[in-house]
Amino acid sequence: MLEAGFLKQIYDSLAGFPVLQAALGALIVIAGLKLMFKADKAKDAAAAPATPAGATLAAPDGAMHLQGAVVFTDMTREIRDILRECVELQRRIAECVRIMREESKRQSDLLEKIENEQRIANEVERRSPH
Repeated sequence: MLEAGFLKQIYDSLAGFPVLQAALGALIVIAGLKLMFKADKAKDAAAAPATPAGATLAAPDGAMHLQGAVVFTDMTREIRDILRECVELQRRIAECVRIMREESKRQSDLLEKIENEQRIANEVERRSPH
């Protein structure tokens, strides 16, 4: 699993990008809340009163022990779906970072060209007789 220090380093590396920090924080909070609500839902289902004899909800009389496996499988699928959503959001964040990097490089190149033109203009101005 990921260590908290590693996650903190990743978060700190985004210090220059507060929008990405907010998006990453929101992603973590949303994923945590989803997992909490799913766990509460499963806990409520487990605490439900026992069914009367002869009345089963998900399995025939001889297969009541399979309900735990079914619940586990359902929760595993839900976790997998949540993780897929997280991966998609991470892809979107990576795309935003790529666009921001390209834009900052483009702006840096533009500023460098402006500085070069100003330097050349200053040299020409110094060389020309007044």
